[in-house]
Amino acid sequence: MPIRPNCRNALLDNRLEAIREAHQNAGTGRAELDVSGGIDSAVMACLLVMALGPENVTLVHSRFSTSPEQTDRARRLAQGLDFPLIDIGLGGVWEVLLAGMKDAIEKAYGPDVLDNEVMPRIAADPTILGSIRSCLRAPIGRGFNRLTGGGLRHGTGNECEDRWLRFFQKGGDGEVDSNPIAMLTKGEVYQLAWFLSKRLPKASEVLMDTIKATPSPDLWGTGDGHNDEDELLSWTGVPFTYSRIDTETGEYNYVGTIERVSRFLDLKISPIIIGDTTNADILFDDNAEPHWDKLTRRALESGLFDGYPEIEIEAFLKAARKTERDTRHKLNPNCPSYGTREGLVTAGILTNDLPSIGETT
Repeated sequence: MPIRPNCRNALLDNRLEAIREAHQNAGTGRAELDVSGGIDSAVMACLLVMALGPENVTLVHSRFSTSPEQTDRARRLAQGLDFPLIDIGLGGVWEVLLAGMKDAIEKAYGPDVLDNEVMPRIAADPTILGSIRSCLRAPIGRGFNRLTGGGLRHGTGNECEDRWLRFFQKGGDGEVDSNPIAMLTKGEVYQLAWFLSKRLPKASEVLMDTIKATPSPDLWGTGDGHNDEDELLSWTGVPFTYSRIDTETGEYNYVGTIERVSRFLDLKISPIIIGDTTNADILFDDNAEPHWDKLTRRALESGLFDGYPEIEIEAFLKAARKTERDTRHKLNPNCPSYGTREGLVTAGILTNDLPSIGETT
């Protein structure tokens, strides 16, 4: 779980058919994907190659100060899929661009602003340059898409990153035509990768290595020193974490706090009294300040946070509300996922019941 037992084939078939149908409707059989060396892009690369054929997919690995481990996994994945990888270093482009931006600021505002405001700001917040690097990758990927024949540019966002945290760069990794795994939690992406490792034996080793790797945007030039969960903690003030799986069985061995919050948000309040209103409707409502005591009590009673003290649960809910409100400008209704989580749950492929609920470490 949460991919239901014996439903891994069904999930894979569902995503493959959804991708094929989307391309048929768009009138193109070609696709482009930016491959980072992380788990989400690895799964998406496998799906696209299986759905469309390797001759119809452009895989791009663009590097700034990318860690050697990330690049090695991207290259080995392409080899395992018998697929050419466009591997391009952008370090020189980055240095020229950054120098030009600094020079333009100095000319516009003077050296004092550059030295006393801009440079200290960069030193204090590595996400500033990281976000620019992310935005630079987007036109490069779309450019390679056009150069190699054009097609749909697919994203790698999953539910844990993109639903209410919206942990992506709007003009960077969020600049895509679709997100076919947007309804899957990070844990379910790991499960799908584990299953793909059985279906694609030549890519099995690199998929397993990617499952074991620390999730990282790798945009600061510090390797695993820049990882998702540390950045989320710094940003939100609470330890939002991903679920993980056992590499031997493919089943969950840790339930992340992001997934716990998401499954609580999906719970209906009281269908008899107020219809299909969910905890998310209450938590994210602009017109009514959340009743923290009631929401926290519902969370405690849900069983989704067993082992977590009340004060921590309240902090998670408050952080979720704040990040959802702060990132609404990233909403893009024109970026389809080719299906919904609710549809996969109704079909019996996914479940919202979390395993090992009492485990907090």
